[in-house]
Amino acid sequence: MGSEAECAAPAAADGAAGGGRAEIDTSAPFESVREAVDRFGGSGAWSSDLVRRMFAPSKKHEDCEQAAETINVQEQAAQLENEVAVKERETLDVLKELESTKKIIADLKLKIQKESTGTSPDEAGKSEETDQVSVSGPEELQPENVTMDVDMEGAEENPQQPSGSVLVELEQAKESLNRTTNDLAAVRAAVELLRNSIAKEKMLLERGREKLSSNTSLVSSLENELDQTAQKLETLKDLQKRRKDSSDIFIEIKKMTSEVQELRSMANGSKSEAMLLAAEIEQAKASISTAEIRCIAANKMEEAARAAEALALAEMKALVSSESSFEGENSSDGVTLSMEEYFTLCSKALEADENSKKKVRDAMQQVDIANSSESESVKRLEDAKLEVEECKKALQEALKRVEAANHGKLAVEEILRRWKSESGHRKRSIGGSPKFKNATHRRKDSYSMDIVDDVSDRSFKQTLSIGQILSMKLMGPDGYDKSVWDDKTSETPNISLGQILNRSGVLCREDMVSRRRISGKRKKFALTGLSVLLAKQSKSKKKRESF
Repeated sequence: MGSEAECAAPAAADGAAGGGRAEIDTSAPFESVREAVDRFGGSGAWSSDLVRRMFAPSKKHEDCEQAAETINVQEQAAQLENEVAVKERETLDVLKELESTKKIIADLKLKIQKESTGTSPDEAGKSEETDQVSVSGPEELQPENVTMDVDMEGAEENPQQPSGSVLVELEQAKESLNRTTNDLAAVRAAVELLRNSIAKEKMLLERGREKLSSNTSLVSSLENELDQTAQKLETLKDLQKRRKDSSDIFIEIKKMTSEVQELRSMANGSKSEAMLLAAEIEQAKASISTAEIRCIAANKMEEAARAAEALALAEMKALVSSESSFEGENSSDGVTLSMEEYFTLCSKALEADENSKKKVRDAMQQVDIANSSESESVKRLEDAKLEVEECKKALQEALKRVEAANHGKLAVEEILRRWKSESGHRKRSIGGSPKFKNATHRRKDSYSMDIVDDVSDRSFKQTLSIGQILSMKLMGPDGYDKSVWDDKTSETPNISLGQILNRSGVLCREDMVSRRRISGKRKKFALTGLSVLLAKQSKSKKKRESF
């Protein structure tokens, strides 16, 4: 507004001086870009609070949530440690009670053995076995309960109790104690597993804390970088104020935007890391919940063991009370149980037995399944081996057939060569047959010419072409046509070497017979054959000379 007043004042002065004459101001309205910016809205100073506002609130909120989660996890871990300590104390108490019951049982066995030494040899043998079992007990342990000592004294005073039933009941008590010891061993194993899981969870928590500390350090470093970038931006703004070119300003703005994008990407990376840490914390929570479930299961197992132990104690006390009642003396130190308590203890013991039996059955089923799978795999391997052996046998048979076929082929080729050579000799012998021009000179008494004619006819019949020879080769020894047989049968017949050799032998015999016939006739008419051959040779020489 001040610049408009300044521009209007000289114009009014000129108008007043010039007597109403108007003048146009053609000078530049703005000397710099800053004046234009101030003219059309103004500019604001860049502050680093904007970047902090973009990222700082969410990070603070996430840090608070992570800190709360770590505190909760630590509290849960402390509670679990306390529960484990309580359970260890309870297990120690149970073990002490078991030791005391073992001592009592050992004392009872010794006293019963003393009572039943003179009854019978069978009972003596049983007492010797019980002596071997119970020698180690009193040497290691000493009685602690005064009430049970009193009961033992009462049992010594009354030696008329039947020892067989007492031994059976003692064996049953032994079995129940063995079961309780097994249950306690299982409980100890469960407690050890829980300790290991808690240690692993502690390790995971420590790793999570380390990651949180590293993330906090990264966040602090990012904040420092943001502060540095904010300072750089402020310095750049100061430089922009000093500069007047707009191109430099745009370049710097691009640089700053790229830096801001990089910072955003770094912030996104830190957010993703925080999400991963949150997922790990959730996993730790899940593992803690599983550990709690296991602790509950261990508590139930401990309760079952206590119930079994209570049953064993009740049975022992019932035995002692039955001994005292059988003798007719009422013991004031005996323990009396109501029927409801006795039945509850019995039901708990039965449930523990059933659970153990179910576990054993499940394990046996798994073993049976594994054995069945192994047997199936073994059967498959055996089948595969049999198939491989069958394939080998088939290959060997095929190789034998190929070798037989090769031998047959060689034999056939040799026979063909023989036939070719024989056909050449036969053609030459046919060319040398005698011919008489005058048929009137024959005599009735001489049959020489008839013989010659017969020989010539037979020789002409004996001459065969290559096609006839091949057709004869195709014919078998029995006279049937092999080509027709092969056309009828779609499958290739399996011919052994013996058959091929037999056929070649038959053909060779026929050839030898024909040769013998022809050779005999040639011997009879050797002179005529020689003359004809000489005439043919002279004719062939003349033809060659003429050509």
